[in-house]
Amino acid sequence: MTGNSQVVIIQDSGLKNKGYIDLIARDHDVRQIDINDVSPQDVTNIKLIIIQVNLIDPNSILPLKRIMAMPERRNIPALFLLQEFSRREIVQATTLGAADYTLYPCPENDFIHLIDTLINNEKGKAWEKLSPAQEEALKVSLKVVEKTFHNASKGLEVSQTEIKDSCNLIIEATAKDGLTDWMNAIRFHHDYTYRHSMMVCGYLVSFGMLLQVRKTDLQKLAVGGMMHDIGKAMVPLSILDKPSELTDSEQKTINKHPLHGKDILTRENWDEVMIDIACHHHEQLDGTGYPHGLAGTEITDITRLASIADVFSSLSDKRPYKAAMTAEDAITAMLKMEGQLDIPLVKSFRAVVLPMDADICK
Repeated sequence: MTGNSQVVIIQDSGLKNKGYIDLIARDHDVRQIDINDVSPQDVTNIKLIIIQVNLIDPNSILPLKRIMAMPERRNIPALFLLQEFSRREIVQATTLGAADYTLYPCPENDFIHLIDTLINNEKGKAWEKLSPAQEEALKVSLKVVEKTFHNASKGLEVSQTEIKDSCNLIIEATAKDGLTDWMNAIRFHHDYTYRHSMMVCGYLVSFGMLLQVRKTDLQKLAVGGMMHDIGKAMVPLSILDKPSELTDSEQKTINKHPLHGKDILTRENWDEVMIDIACHHHEQLDGTGYPHGLAGTEITDITRLASIADVFSSLSDKRPYKAAMTAEDAITAMLKMEGQLDIPLVKSFRAVVLPMDADICK
């Protein structure tokens, strides 16, 4: 293989929807190789590997394992194109060492942005900026979040000790080195639910420090943020990670996640504060929220904080069906949510995220 080729596409013979190849070829040299014909030379001196094979077919797994284990491939990101976005496919891609994955077909602009991000190694550059404390906190907490959601989905024990310990690492790292670099690194995690949980946790830690809450309350904010969406472990992945807007029926299903969260945490005898956040972070001050239609003083102060962090994270993060808002635009939108969010608290929260290059916790 010549050194001019930048992108290698590994395919099997049975897959269709290959229009993305022309998109990539606009800016990069492309070579397509059958999954059974890949040699070490094929993955040497390239920028990206795209894998488009049937991950449900056992005959694909063995050659993929061989390819992903090649020493020549070790530092080259691999993007997996999924057919169904099933939990089985995602687990398989992650286990094999995917740098990222996406359902294909998907919007062209999103696909090109994903390719550019991987080729330019923006994730690696973001991680390089982390301090040792931030890197440890991020690595540990991501593993804990993934394990926690997995266990919850299977009805297994959700470890309070692991969650609290990982949150303490986040608190210590944020107090020492600030929020921005840590948050930028989180944004590159491929799973939206895990990413969102981590971001809400980080925002709440920084918000609590700004408000000078007590250490015990700061830990409750951190744990509450990390666990606020634990009920989504019970929502089908086809709905949770759907790459387009939800139907009314699908929205009703996902709107049950606060009650699922309450059930999970109640079963495990979690603190009432954590249960409150998980169950009520979608309630609104005017009573139009869910699941219980709480209003005014029925919504606790700590849940109001969690709601603000949750809304900001949702607005400022990208999804397949919407672009991410800038921090400034997200805050502007939230300030217009009079009657839904606690506006004085939103104004205070603004100092956490604006400007993003000025860490208020440093």
